[in-house]
Amino acid sequence: MAIKVQTNFFPQLNKPKVYLVYILNDGYISWEFCMRVMKDIFYMNEKRALAITKEILTNGEGLCGAYLFEIAQSKAEIVESLAKEENFSMQCLVEEV
Repeated sequence: MAIKVQTNFFPQLNKPKVYLVYILNDGYISWEFCMRVMKDIFYMNEKRALAITKEILTNGEGLCGAYLFEIAQSKAEIVESLAKEENFSMQCLVEEV
């Protein structure tokens, strides 16, 4: 009895969901703190950090990046924790794409 082997079988993998992280301006965020968060937490270069900081401070919110859920959630928690330590009420929004 012959055994038939399927050679072109590729399992169907689901793409992981992506989540966007936004920083919301409470009206009291300092320029310096916001720049530090962009560079230290979101690993942005000077030019990108400057653009996002300007967006946050002028428009009230800024998109900081797109990540897998666990990464997005932990970045948001770190930002809010740092803000609390420095007496800012900065909030982050994690939104599914």
